[in-house]
Amino acid sequence: MSGTVIFINLVWEKVCAEVMDNQLQKPIGGLRLPVPLAEQYRAMRHKKLIDLIDKPQWSGSAPNGEPFVKQAEDTLIPDLISIVHVDEDYQFIIFDAKYYNIQLEHNKKLRGQPGIESVTKQYLYQLAYQPFVEAHQIRTVRNCFLMPTAGSEVVEKGIVSLNMLQSLGLQDIQIRLMPASTMYKHYVDNTKFNLQSLNL
Repeated sequence: MSGTVIFINLVWEKVCAEVMDNQLQKPIGGLRLPVPLAEQYRAMRHKKLIDLIDKPQWSGSAPNGEPFVKQAEDTLIPDLISIVHVDEDYQFIIFDAKYYNIQLEHNKKLRGQPGIESVTKQYLYQLAYQPFVEAHQIRTVRNCFLMPTAGSEVVEKGIVSLNMLQSLGLQDIQIRLMPASTMYKHYVDNTKFNLQSLNL
């Protein structure tokens, strides 16, 4: 990836995070949830949603044979997460902003799509947040790639799935083409995009 493409991708991620009401950096005690913060999370009410994702644990043995565990610094980091109140329901939506020009057409070769690592990570994000979602009675989880389009409307482009992860009861990843001009206008005006219009 060239420096220009990386920069454009980072700009798209930033715009999507602002406009789609990213809540990853919010303390969990301040999130709008269907029920009060569950007991097992109350002691960590000041932790952010991003902090709930496990970090890899590396185990080894000291020279004397004693086992030890070291925790890695890095872990999975979703682009953005929104918790949305829709009618009587709450949706926990895991978004990944992708600056891709996907070709997903009936009579054409598939190209310009996110790679397998992007697909598997989206499923893993849902797995990572499943205990939190279940503890707070959030019945609907959605996974979605957000890609820009020059058009003026949201396009429901399709779905990507992976059978071995789908069989665990995880949500497939929906693909939405987002009108870039509308997204940038929301960003400049400091307003939010209506997430219900995504029809997830």
